[in-house]
Formats: sequence, structure tokens, C-alpha cells
Amino acid sequence: MEAPPFSEELSKYPRPPAEDSSSGETTPVQTNYSRVELTGKHIYVYQVSVTNLDARTNDKVASTTSDRQVTDPQARSEIFIKAQAKFSSKRYVYFDGKEYAYSPRSLHKHWTSGEESREVTHVGGDSGLPCQFQVTLRALRKYESKELLRYCDGSDEVPDSYVQGFLFALDEIIRSCSKRQFLSTGGGRWLSSYRPVVTPWGFDVWWEYRLTMRAGRGALFVNIGAKAVPVISVGDLAELSRLFFEKKVAALQQQQQRRSNDGQPKGSVIDLKTWVASFEPAIRGLQVHVPGTTSIATIAKLSAQPASQLTTPGGGESLAAYYQRKFNLSIGDPTIPCAIMTSPDMLPVAVPLSLCRLPGEDRRQVQGVVAPWQHGDFVHASAVAPSHRHDVLAHGMRMVAKCGDAPDLKAFGIRISATLASVSARVLDPPRIVMQRGSGGKSEDVVGSGGSGSGCWEIGSGQRVVDSAQLRSWAVVVFGQPGGQQPALVRAFITQYVKVCVGLGIDVQQTEPPIKYATAWNDIARVIEEARQLAEKSSGERERRAQLVFCILPFNSVALYGEIKRVALTLVGVQTQCVQMSNVRAHNPRLLTSVALKMNVKLGGFTANVKENEGGGALGEEIPTMVISADVNHTTEAGGMSVAAVLSSTDLRGRRYAGTVLQHPQRMEYIENFDAIIRQSLRIFYRSTGGGVKPMRIIYYRDGVSDSQMQMVKQLELAAIYRGCRLIDPEYRPQVTVVLVRKRHHSRFFPLGDAAGAGNCLVGTSVAAEVVSPLVFSFYLLAHRSPFGVSKPAYYLVLHDDCGFGLEEIRRMTLNLSYMYPIVTRSVAMPAALYYAHRLTGKGRLQLSRAFNTLPHFTKKGKEDSGSAYLVPVHEAVRDTMYFM
Repeated sequence: MEAPPFSEELSKYPRPPAEDSSSGETTPVQTNYSRVELTGKHIYVYQVSVTNLDARTNDKVASTTSDRQVTDPQARSEIFIKAQAKFSSKRYVYFDGKEYAYSPRSLHKHWTSGEESREVTHVGGDSGLPCQFQVTLRALRKYESKELLRYCDGSDEVPDSYVQGFLFALDEIIRSCSKRQFLSTGGGRWLSSYRPVVTPWGFDVWWEYRLTMRAGRGALFVNIGAKAVPVISVGDLAELSRLFFEKKVAALQQQQQRRSNDGQPKGSVIDLKTWVASFEPAIRGLQVHVPGTTSIATIAKLSAQPASQLTTPGGGESLAAYYQRKFNLSIGDPTIPCAIMTSPDMLPVAVPLSLCRLPGEDRRQVQGVVAPWQHGDFVHASAVAPSHRHDVLAHGMRMVAKCGDAPDLKAFGIRISATLASVSARVLDPPRIVMQRGSGGKSEDVVGSGGSGSGCWEIGSGQRVVDSAQLRSWAVVVFGQPGGQQPALVRAFITQYVKVCVGLGIDVQQTEPPIKYATAWNDIARVIEEARQLAEKSSGERERRAQLVFCILPFNSVALYGEIKRVALTLVGVQTQCVQMSNVRAHNPRLLTSVALKMNVKLGGFTANVKENEGGGALGEEIPTMVISADVNHTTEAGGMSVAAVLSSTDLRGRRYAGTVLQHPQRMEYIENFDAIIRQSLRIFYRSTGGGVKPMRIIYYRDGVSDSQMQMVKQLELAAIYRGCRLIDPEYRPQVTVVLVRKRHHSRFFPLGDAAGAGNCLVGTSVAAEVVSPLVFSFYLLAHRSPFGVSKPAYYLVLHDDCGFGLEEIRRMTLNLSYMYPIVTRSVAMPAALYYAHRLTGKGRLQLSRAFNTLPHFTKKGKEDSGSAYLVPVHEAVRDTMYFM
């Protein structure tokens, strides 16, 4: 089919299909949405400016700009309240303290009059002198409620920008009225101690709420999200520091014991630099009471020296002597640093942590940052049962609904239901998972280990991967000194690893690979190249390149891991597999299986096939289909570049993929020269399927795109897909479907009826009613089972659909693709192709060895086989493999 002109067709979204009740029974699920009734007719938006007319007291009242604009939100709000009565004393108005004011009625006699100003006198600042200010309201926009309700009813005549602006205004109004019900900690954060989780690690888990207005099908909704936050539960910062490092010190002591057993030298348990770098972010910004003062000070940083080395300014008196002489206080442990404060009336010296107390009766504040070694404890503490999280959300919504009788919400005609909404859902049957049985290669279905709705299965005795790779030539590199028991541990690990591979049906022809120890890490390229040559020499097949370099790392090091990947993938051209020495000692069977499956995929094999069940949705030879996925990662490496990854399937079942890595200018979301990538992907597909097969359908899954960027995807990337097909053949017109995938949202679903309180919704639960977009073909799909906490569904929006998919077909295909991630024996949250795109952006970040302005750019004038589509270089020996696993 001919690509339609963009102005006519490509700018339109596919209409939402009706839920097909004949395709299966529906089941009710409860959401974290609540219905909103909007009876007010209008919302008027004004842009606010607050000007300081008294130039002599600019610095005494609030921070201002060069044109005398007051910038402090609190000062702006106080001044605006005084001016409000002069604009209209009988009309309610809400000011966000920043830029905009909202009112249910016009504050001007004539709405189109532009702007009006009022002068007010305000006393503020340290001087306490009266100052003159001018508050100016400029009419910005008038929103009509009937237009928003028309949009919810499916009218495409209401512009998206109008709807998004209206929802933003409602967000601000509802949040301002609701925040009084919660414990505000500043910065727009609302906390609640409802059903907190108490831990022994110096913090408790409280809940931070966030409200967002959403336009659903036929109704308005407010979505409530609850995020776990660590709240400090001890008032003494010295005690907090002990709890903060307790587990880290214990882990380091165990690590040093292992180093001693391996014959390696010991180091200090934890040095002062690490101490400061780890603990300072956790307490930065905390408000504490300082001895000798009646005020509250704010911690800015920690001292670079321990308390024993610090002296008072000027006099040079030791810190211990100063506090003993002036306050008769001991500074506590002299080996730890002190807190440096930002308050103007603080003590003229650093404050020992043992003297810092959190103010207030309960002495609780939000901890700034969770340390890496605290992260596991925090995640497990916050991953409460779904019924617990449901109660927290329901409590928050009840608190918000209490504001419905407040004068402010009544003035705007906003009423929020106190009950979480229930919607209908479909539970899709899982696909058939097929593996091999025994050495004869007979296929058989794998039985799920947790029921049909669990999304999990186990590789039982005698079950083998459906496609086995051959491991003929490989070597092991151990980074570290070969002392103590380490050589025996490494050899035992490799023996067990080979045994696991053979048990999975992977053809390991070299069961005893050579082992090389790398004691110097300043030349990783030489180490990897020598390991490659050692593998080829030991295998006796010099005409074949080494397939794998198995790397054992002494500890978790992003720098070492990144350099190994960069060298192997861009310079040497060999697959690598990295594990840490701690895992070598553990011999964890699950880890060994995961590493074996990952290696099998890198070398050309695959774990299991997915076959269609009665509902269909699986890919096959009947209609040749190519799956494409893309993601853009914005990073700080290489001068703040953006890394884009594009994956395309190379077989008819959508199992194997080839990837392209692109480096973009900073924060550029669209993918440059997408048509050249499509042309290259089509050629790889044609070659990999035996030559002669062109895809009749292209399914494009795109991640990381916001509402404001949806049209950009259609204008640039969809049009580029059509152009890329024409570059192959002017008459080639495959059907194209574009699906946008979102995982950063606050939507959650909970089972009702007989399944209520039993945990998460079943894998395969899909919601396509009420709480989805009223205009765009969209649905939620829960394709995985969360091991703990509440499972989070992915949100899919179909931006374009030449294939004419129905709701049932496209979500079954999406669910089936979520069962095809080959390194785990369970379904994942999104189609496997999107996980590959995430992994490839991560690998691409490791390959950014040059600044953007020195990289070769795309050129459409280049030769067809020049490889110009690979802006970030990948060695030709691994280019078309799944090296990103």
C-alpha cells in the first residue's frame, strides 16, 4: 500500500476498538483511579508577575531578578494574597506561588482586556520595613469544561494541547487543596505515616503521594500514586551513621577475610573518603538542632577531616577542647567527620555528629539518599503485599475526597469520589512454551510452575534448549592475583558451569578452557586479545576465531566492565561473559543457568519457542513479520550525549535480533536517519531468512515517548519506515503498525471478588476500558509476575495501524513476545525486543569513546555496504549477533 500523505492520514490516531465480549469473559479489577465530577463551567488562567517597586530593599525582602521580579515562592504568595482583594474580593483565585493563577470566574471586567496591575504594601525580610510591590495579572487562557468532557466522550475536534493544558490546571488546583491533608515536607512532597513499615536500619518506610488528573473514556479520573520513602527514625546522627554503615562494614570484613584466604593483601575496612561520599548525600539538607543555639540549622556537607583534626577558626583551638570549655560537652567519636551547617546564626565551628539532634517531638525527616548497600533492605521493606499497598492508596484517596467540601474545590465545581474505581478486564491465556526433551530432540510443551496465570516455568530434568549453540573455542580471564585457593575455586566453577551447559543441551566441545590471570589492568585490549589467541590455540582450530572470553571480575566495577565490553565489541571482535568472584565462590545453580542461557543466545542459540494457542498472536511463516524496537537513553557520558538503539528481528518467529547503536546530540528524542536503519534491517532480515522473504508486516514498538512527542514519532519515524522500504524497492509496501510503550506511570490494578487479597492480578490481565485514552487505541497489559510488591502493567498506545489489528490480536501478540526473553524462565513486563533495546543503549554508552563532534555522521551518499548506519562502531565479527545480551 502507498504511504498516505502525512497531512491527511498519518497525523490521525487509530480509533479505540470496542471491547469484544465474545472473545472471552471479563473480570472486575480495582484501580488506583477515582472518578471526578466537574460541574464548573470555566477555569481562567492568568500569568502573574510580582515586581518590587522599592529598589533600596530588594535584598531585604526576597531574592529578585534584574528587572525587580520577586522570585521567592513564599514571598510571592504572601504578596499575592494581599493583592487578591483588590482584583476581586468575591471571587476565589488560586496562585501556585510560581507563575500562574487560576480562578473559576474572570477577575477582569473584560476577559480580553489583557492585563491589570495592583500596588500593595508588604512588610517582610530582615529589615521589617514596609515595601511597595506591583502585582500584575495577564489573561492567558480560558478553559471550558464542556470541551474537556467532549474529549472524554471521544471527540477528536478538541486539540491535544488544549486538553493537556486544562488537565495541568486541574492538577495544580487539586494538589493545592489536597496537600493540607498530608504531612508536607516542602518541595511539593506529601507524606503519610499510614501503615508505615518499621525497619532496624535507621529509617522507616512512609508513603509519598502524588495526584494526577487523567481524561478517561467517558469520564474524568484522578490517579493516586504512593511511593515509598525512607524516613529517619533515630534522632541522633551518630547513631544513624552507625546503623548506616553497619551492614557495609560487615560485608567489607567478610570480603577482606576472603581476600586473606586467597592470599591477597588486606586494606582498611572503610576509609574516610568513602565514609564522607556515602553518608553525606543521606543527611544533606537535614535540619538539626545545634548545641548552644535556639535555632535550627541545615546540614550542607560533611568535613573532609575527622573531628580530631579540626580546630576552631582563627584561634586554632581543638574542636574537643572548644566544646568541653564552652558547653561542657564531649564530641563523641573523634575519628568520624563533623557536619558543616548553612544557617547564618550557626556556631562558628563544625558540629560533631554526636551533638546533632533532629528537632521536634518525633524527630523524623526524610533521608536524602539510600546508599547502595541499603538499597536491598529498602526495596524489600517497601515491597509490601498488594493488599497493603491497596489500603495505602485507598486511604490517600479518602484523604483527598475530604477536600471536596472545602470552599476552594467547591468554587471550581470539582468533586472527587472517595472510592477507588473498578473496571472490567480480560485475562489472556498464556502461550505454549516449547523446549526439547532428551538427546533425541523431541519437542514438548513446558508446564508452568505456578499455574496458568503465573508467567513462570521451570527447566526440569531432561529439558533442553530448543536451539543449541556450539562452544568450540573459548578462554577464561581472571582479573586478580592467582593466590591462595583462587585457582581451585575458578577451576571448580568452570567445571560446574560446563556441567550446567551440557545439562541444558548446549554443545560444549571444549570442556576445559585455558585460564589466564590478568594482574595488570592498564591494557585491557592486550589482555582480551591474548585471551582470544589462547582460545584459538588451545581449541586446535586456528582457522576459526575464538567465540567467547569468559571474564571473572574481582568486584563490581562499572569502569572495568565497561572497558572490557568496549574493547571486545569494538576492537577485538569476540563475545564476552562477565561474572564476579563472589558468584564464583557461591556456585549458585540459578545463576549458572542464567549465565549459560545468556551465552547460548550470544552464540546463536535460543531457549524456548512460543507457539500460538487458541487465541493466536504468535509470529510464524504464514504472514512474514519483522519486529522493530527502539529506545533513546539520555546520558551524561561523552559530554551529555543521547544514545539510541534500534533492534530488528532476523527470523520469522521474532526470536533473534540485530542491533544498531546511534549517538545523538544531547536530549534529542527522535532517531536520526531512521530510513537508513530500516533499509539495513530489511537487508539483514532478507539474508537471515534464506533470501527471498520480505516482511509483509512491520510491528514497531517504541519506548520512552511522552504525550507531546507522539506526533513527532508519526511525523519522523513512521514516515522514515516508509522511506526505508522504498529504498529497498520502489514497489515494496509492507503494512506498518506503530505501538508506543510506557512503563513510567502510576496505574495499578488489584484483583476483586474471589481473588481479592490473594496477591497480584494474574499474568495476562489486560484493561482496555474507562481508564485508557478516549481517543487513541490503547490498553494496559500485565505480562509478568512481580516477585514481590505490586506488579506494574505496561501501557500500550497504537499510533498507527496498517495491519488492521483488533484489540484481541495485538495484545495477544504483545503478550507472546513478552514470553520470549531467553535468559529467564518467565515472562517479562514488555516484549523482549524492548528489553534488548534497553540493553543495547547500555552497551552503547560503554562504546562512547569519543566526543560527539568527532564521530562520523550519517551520510546518505555513502556506499550501500559501507556500514554507515553503525554510527557507534561494532566489530564486524559480532555486529549481526545478539552481543548485547
